[in-house]
Amino acid sequence: MGFGKLKPDSYLPSIYHIDYYKLHENGIKYAIFDVDCTIVPFDSIKVDDDLNTLFRYIKILGINSALFSSNFNSRVKPVADKLGINYGYLKAKPFASFSEIQKLFDADCCPYNTAYIGDSFFFDMIQADNLHVYKILVDMIRDGNGLKLQANDFLQMIMCNTIVSPDFKAKSYYRGYLER
Repeated sequence: MGFGKLKPDSYLPSIYHIDYYKLHENGIKYAIFDVDCTIVPFDSIKVDDDLNTLFRYIKILGINSALFSSNFNSRVKPVADKLGINYGYLKAKPFASFSEIQKLFDADCCPYNTAYIGDSFFFDMIQADNLHVYKILVDMIRDGNGLKLQANDFLQMIMCNTIVSPDFKAKSYYRGYLER
C-alpha cells in the first residue's frame, strides 16, 4: 500500500464542518467516529450541548453513528452513552476488520455506504483505508499543549506535507464529498 492512498477523501477543520446532508445524499448511511481529539478533547468524557445536537441531527438525517476507539471501555462508554450511540473499544486500530464495524450497526452496513471520521493519519486514515470506506480527516481538538499533543502535531505535519501526497498540505481544507 502506498502512502498516497492515505490522503483523506475530505479534510475539514472539525466534525462540525462536515456536510452530513451531502454525505447522506451521496449514499452514506453509517458514520464511524474516532473519540480522542476527534469528537472530544484527549482524556475528556464531557459531551456538550453542541455535540449532542450534532449527533441528533446526524441521526435525523438517517445516518447511523458509532464510536470506534483503541481506548478503554471506561473512556469510550460514557461518551457513547451520552450520545446514545453504539461503540467499540480496545480496537486494534488501524488493523480492525470491517466485521468489527458491522457489529456496531447492521447487515446493510458495507464499505461503500460508510464514512470514517478521525483526526489521525496513523490510526484513523490508515484504518479507514484498510476498511475501504470514505475517509474524512479533521483537525485534532486541542485542549492543552502537552508533550503528547506536540509530538502528534509534529508527526501529523510530516504526514501532511511529505509522505501522504505532495499536493496535500495541513490546514488546506477541502470537502471532496462523494459524487455518485
